[in-house]
Amino acid sequence: MTAMKSFFTGSLLLLSSILFAQGLDQRCTQTGQSACVDWDRGVVMAEGLGAPASSAKNDAQRNATALRAARLDAARNMLEMIKGINLSSSTTMRDAMVQNDTIRTKVQGRLFGLRPSGKPRYFSDGSVSILMEASLRQTIPKEALSGSSSGEAPREISAPSSSTTVSSRLDPGRVYTGLVIDARGSGAQPAMSPKIYDEEGNELYGSAYVDQEFVQKHGMAGYVRDLEQALANDRVQGTPAVLKALSSSGSNQTDLILSKADADQLRSLADNLNFLREARVVIVLD
Repeated sequence: MTAMKSFFTGSLLLLSSILFAQGLDQRCTQTGQSACVDWDRGVVMAEGLGAPASSAKNDAQRNATALRAARLDAARNMLEMIKGINLSSSTTMRDAMVQNDTIRTKVQGRLFGLRPSGKPRYFSDGSVSILMEASLRQTIPKEALSGSSSGEAPREISAPSSSTTVSSRLDPGRVYTGLVIDARGSGAQPAMSPKIYDEEGNELYGSAYVDQEFVQKHGMAGYVRDLEQALANDRVQGTPAVLKALSSSGSNQTDLILSKADADQLRSLADNLNFLREARVVIVLD
């Protein structure tokens, strides 16, 4: 009977994990076994599974101990997911936490203090499944992002010289509401602080161009998997400019490269680039 009970419990937990993972694929850009990152909303989500303590003497104690175990499991799953997050093209959260104990302590403290984001699911064997959700911008300390931010004041993107030929796909006189970069096929990966360059290595977009108030509220960019979804995204909704990334760069493949022609198109909008200063950028990934 004990073996049968253990098998049944394990089967329930496995089924729960499978169903949860299927749900994550629907909602998230980056997924793990029991956690995922919704880069568009800027949140990390995780499932926790817990069993009641063997020492529990009644239903109340069994529920309480199972719930506590589930919360700890969710926090650990979320922590592992966060460690893999790219801060920039060369740095991950794992790197930052290894190099700085303050960052590691802050992240762990914030995660292990989280409450479930929905109602727990109780199973007949006493085990519990919960979901937890945390904002990336509230969970990842500013110290972790300082290495990927130059700390410079926002800079203007200069217009191209008169000898430069600009494609007619973007209208220099038009006021665009955001920028959509189609990075499908480039191998690009999401990051907290991505940058956009032209083919010659000139930076077109990065933390130095953005008002930090907007970054704190919305992050540097949103990430989605579908171009139509990107065009309808609240972040850029209206008349977004759309450009295609040639490739991605950096060891983490998080920075995007635009062709010279497309980079010149973006520079031609120099008088109407408030959308970049407000981080109204959405990147479409595979």
